Amino acid sequence: MTQPKSPFHRGRFGLVALFLVGFWFVLQLTLFRFQVLEHDRFSQYAYKQYYKKIPLKARRGTIYDRDGDKLATSVMYYDFAADPLRVENRSALARQLAARLGRQESYYRRRLAMKNHFVYLDRRVPLETAGSLLKISDKGFIKIKSFGRYYPFGTYAAQLLGFTDPDNRGLAGLELQYKEALTGRDGQAQLQYNARRFVSYNIDEPLIKPRPGNDLVLTIDKDIQTIVENALDEGLRRTRARSGVAIVLDPNNGQILAMANAPGFDPNRPGGSDEFHKRNRAVTDAFEPGSTMKMFTSAAILQERLHKPQDIVFCRNGKLEIHNHVIRDTKKHGWLSFRKVIEKSSNIGMIELANKLAPNTFFRYLRSFGFGQKTGSGLLGETSGSLAQPGTWSGLSKASISIGQEVSVTALQITSAFAALVNGGHLYRPFVVAGIRGPGGEWVEKTETEEIRQVISAEVSELLKDFMRGVIKRGTGTKAALRNVEAGGKTGTAQKFNRKTKRYDPGRYVASFIGFAPYDRPRYICAVFFDEPKKHYYGGDAAGPVFARILNQIIHFDLKNIDQKRPVETGDVVLARKVNTLPDMNGWPLQAALELLEQHDYDVEIEGGGSLVKTVSLDDEEARIMAVKAEAAMERLPDLRNLTLRQALSRLDLSRVKVILQGSGRVYKQSLAPGTRIQGRMALKLFLK
Repeated sequence: MTQPKSPFHRGRFGLVALFLVGFWFVLQLTLFRFQVLEHDRFSQYAYKQYYKKIPLKARRGTIYDRDGDKLATSVMYYDFAADPLRVENRSALARQLAARLGRQESYYRRRLAMKNHFVYLDRRVPLETAGSLLKISDKGFIKIKSFGRYYPFGTYAAQLLGFTDPDNRGLAGLELQYKEALTGRDGQAQLQYNARRFVSYNIDEPLIKPRPGNDLVLTIDKDIQTIVENALDEGLRRTRARSGVAIVLDPNNGQILAMANAPGFDPNRPGGSDEFHKRNRAVTDAFEPGSTMKMFTSAAILQERLHKPQDIVFCRNGKLEIHNHVIRDTKKHGWLSFRKVIEKSSNIGMIELANKLAPNTFFRYLRSFGFGQKTGSGLLGETSGSLAQPGTWSGLSKASISIGQEVSVTALQITSAFAALVNGGHLYRPFVVAGIRGPGGEWVEKTETEEIRQVISAEVSELLKDFMRGVIKRGTGTKAALRNVEAGGKTGTAQKFNRKTKRYDPGRYVASFIGFAPYDRPRYICAVFFDEPKKHYYGGDAAGPVFARILNQIIHFDLKNIDQKRPVETGDVVLARKVNTLPDMNGWPLQAALELLEQHDYDVEIEGGGSLVKTVSLDDEEARIMAVKAEAAMERLPDLRNLTLRQALSRLDLSRVKVILQGSGRVYKQSLAPGTRIQGRMALKLFLK
């Protein structure tokens, strides 16, 4: 007989049923929260667990000189990372990284002990340093190719080019000014992890390839820049000056062919350099020009027909008092002709000649030459100098300005203005960027020659050229004379004004020389400035010999039109050139070989741990370099005889050979015989004729 269920039994069943209903209800609420209310958040959790986006860095654009030589380029380096949860042998990997990269092994052990799926182990590792690490086959070890900035010529034109930070962003100079043009567009790849944590590319997400940055083409000539840098450094040592600036300019179009600052810095390692050394003082620093300003005063006098070249003035035996201020000449001159006033650089003679020049007229000419305003070069940090309005001039001002006081200029400003004195009177806007080219070599933007105005007539320009020829032949600039070529120029020795004491400091000068060559059809304007030379402080003694050294070497250079340069070659043409044009690179510095192979679009693999090339094996798109240490390399000097200077310089590794030049023309002798083993950094003297 079945016993009836007790109320307690029925109550327990109801509790169970209620619990199940409640559990089901809570479960539905939880699922609703996960799948509806917080769907996006949990989807992101899952996405982060199974997918990872990594950037593919774009190559920064290259900066070329006018002949296509690389002044700033991007070289390959590696970022090393790991998935610690997939690393097969953490101890072995940490030991290999420490041995190659120089960090403590404990550092890598800590990184590899993290519970993340992606950690960086080291970044910006140069290709030559990466070496054997690229062969590690551990499944958790990740190698990411990227690009870093490299300046093949070190300190040369460093203040003009500028430099970048570790993330390849421009911080100074042209690198900063043209950062938008040079910076490419990064690409992106997406990694996908499966349930067993194996990694692969996510085929559902397209690979976004990086787009390289545009290239800059400069008006700078690498070989002229090299000569200017060497001459300026030598002049700085000889005069023991605080600093120096030199500029070479084409007077017929405003193209800047060289711009050097000394002392300089290495943009490959900018961190340890003084900020003063990083500044492009050719455009940032203004100074009183001194006697070089006399040529612009003379231009105004001649153009206004106030005096003729043969007119004479009394120079008061070297002493003149104006408004209780005494002005002196370096020598006691009596009567001098206009021409002799320039040749002897008489302050008093120039003041006497300028007496007839109205202040407003004088001011108008100086403004027309570009003083008191920026040149329009667009270079970062350029200052305008100073030229006060005539209404603010004192009774002494016109006399002072006529001899280069109470007015300040930049080196580029007065060099550009000087070009107008000798090219028929035309003032051109100076420029250093010839244009911007796309990654395929096509012109994106070109800089056209721009004539701002004609300041003086061609007849007055010829008279001024003749005056300046006399300065070199018979006057204060005899040390600037060239061999077998007629030139002209003007010396400048400016005492520095102390704004605190309101007086000119004894013993502190800016010594300068600005000249042109050849005489009949000037192709070069060369300006040299030394700040506070402790020895040879007269412009003719300090800067004149540097001018002569530069012009003697470059006067026969054949400058090609930048527009006639063959564009960057792509596609099949480049492939056809690969095998036929690569030289034997045995003994080359590793970085130089990498640059050449990168230029020819090879993917490079390095074996060995040295800094010099032993062998290079080429296979279609790939190149394999065997690198050895310096003592194991056979690196010898090439035969440079019968080559032009440009050809000779292109065959030398200037980071290992310091070139000293004597003469001009072709190389007929070299101080070290061809085949001489290069040890350390050697000095090589080239004799030219």
